[in-house]
Amino acid sequence: MCFLAKRFVVMLGRLLALCALATFYLWLYYHAPAGRVGEAQVIDLPLGTSRWQIATRLEQAGVIRHGWMFLLYVTWLRPGPHLQAGEYTLRTTMSPVQIVDILRSGKGARHVLTIPEGWTVRDIAALVAAKGLGEQQAMVHLASEPAFIASLGLTVSSLEGYLFPETYHVPRGLSARDLLTLMVRTLQANYTEDIMARGRDLGLTQHEVLTLASLIEKEAKRDEERPLIAAVYHNRLRQGMRLQCDPTVIYALGEYFAGNLHKAHLSLDSPYNTYRYAGLPPGPIASPGRRAIEAAVAPAPVDYLYFVAMQQDGRHQFSRTLPEHDAAVQKHQLSTHITP
Repeated sequence: MCFLAKRFVVMLGRLLALCALATFYLWLYYHAPAGRVGEAQVIDLPLGTSRWQIATRLEQAGVIRHGWMFLLYVTWLRPGPHLQAGEYTLRTTMSPVQIVDILRSGKGARHVLTIPEGWTVRDIAALVAAKGLGEQQAMVHLASEPAFIASLGLTVSSLEGYLFPETYHVPRGLSARDLLTLMVRTLQANYTEDIMARGRDLGLTQHEVLTLASLIEKEAKRDEERPLIAAVYHNRLRQGMRLQCDPTVIYALGEYFAGNLHKAHLSLDSPYNTYRYAGLPPGPIASPGRRAIEAAVAPAPVDYLYFVAMQQDGRHQFSRTLPEHDAAVQKHQLSTHITP
């Protein structure tokens, strides 16, 4: 009995030593980089990529030594949050532990996406596609999808005007749903309580403020003129005058606009044609920036009813009466926008 007990103790000791050695080896393996030097590699992991596929890609890229060891680690030795899809910049000098932490955090490479003020949904979708950050038609379709729009807490027919112009840093592979949501949430963050209160004082809903702001955005070329252009529109609305805003006609024409606005276009039968219909158009014609939104609820205290663009520097000449305006039009070559 004593001999068997001693033999059992020896075997147990050897087993424990072997386990300790294996544990140390595994710890060392997972904390050691695949190489001492190596250039950064961008590895794209699209949505739906399995753990085995991820392990294989990492091994092929040389940032880990053995895919099956990586899979063993994330499945059995250190189970945790899912590995996130995305585009990651990884190096052979990173350990498997570091790589797993990065993939689980979802903090992949971020791409700069700058949305200019005054762009439409179609403009934005085309830019996203050109940068390889999304599919153009998917964005355009989703931007007018009732269920999705309702999920954002909005009661509008389109996200036109609700995609806030800003510089975003987004990962490749971000879904159209998430990207549009990000832009709408950014608008909501910039539509402050003060702006909301000023809009209410003017009798305007948020949708009407954004609609008016989009007109201001498309017309204004200089910041100091935004409140003046806003005043013209407010004054015309109060007097029941048609806004006669060229960009609304261009928006109504859509893909049929060839670069020049003709007088015949002004009779186009569209609710967006402010030459034909009084009041604001049904909705925004572009995405207004913060300055245009603020101008829409804080018009300058002036009684101007007209403005015409000057060709020299993008400024406008403002007028109170039609004769004054006609003289300004004559001075600035009849029109800087409309051709016969």
